[in-house]
Amino acid sequence: MSLSANIVSEFLTPFSQKPPINHLQGFTHFASRDVFQAQLDNFYRQVKNPLLVAVFGEIGNNAFDHNLGRWRDLSGLFFAQRDHWFCFGDRGQGVHSSLARVLPALRSDGEAVETAFTKQVSGRSPENRGNGLKFSASVIQSQSWQLYFQSGSGICTIEKGTMTFNESENLVYGSVAFIGT
Repeated sequence: MSLSANIVSEFLTPFSQKPPINHLQGFTHFASRDVFQAQLDNFYRQVKNPLLVAVFGEIGNNAFDHNLGRWRDLSGLFFAQRDHWFCFGDRGQGVHSSLARVLPALRSDGEAVETAFTKQVSGRSPENRGNGLKFSASVIQSQSWQLYFQSGSGICTIEKGTMTFNESENLVYGSVAFIGT
């Protein structure tokens, strides 16, 4: 199972549109954390996989934790599923902007994404947090799932247990995560 170009195009294109936009067709919209949490509880009853639900919760909650009052245009979290691929995305400030408040020396989106996945740091300082993406990556690696995560031009992928970081010429406004199970 690999991430096909069709799935990338279908899921990534709406998040690559320059602001402002007023809708994202084909995605389920969770306008608030409460709505997302209720759906997460329902999802657990369907899949009965606590690790998958924990990863979804970590990634989904980031949309609300790091973007409250900082949305580019559409607030909330957007979700779509195709076969064994799940997509979560938001139109928020992105990882670089969030972390730059506590790490102003970050030079690029790629460096910010790598920092978010490898170091204990949070844009919500002074809270002692910052393990959610590291936890998610660890679970994805241990379960032999796949990940494509992009924020701005920064990309993190996990495939066959190996995590890599790259930069893309195509920007994402906010953050998008594809998880393949």
